[in-house]
Amino acid sequence: MYKIQMEKMCGCAKKDETLQPQWLDKEYATLEEAENAALRLANHANANWCKKHRFYVYEDPDQSGVVKVAVEMSCPKDL
Repeated sequence: MYKIQMEKMCGCAKKDETLQPQWLDKEYATLEEAENAALRLANHANANWCKKHRFYVYEDPDQSGVVKVAVEMSCPKDL
């Protein structure tokens, strides 16, 4: 089973009531399912949240079964 973890949750992530039940509280049967869900989450965050940060997805080599959505905390203002 695979899970999605979000690193360094910004204020927008903490306020989004759909974040936990829709993405983070689920387990995924395959790595591909988890990666696809994490990409959807990153796209949702990049399109709908405050635009102060940029979100991206990576597989953590140190944690088996975990796909992470990370936040770039110092996102350029021209994005």
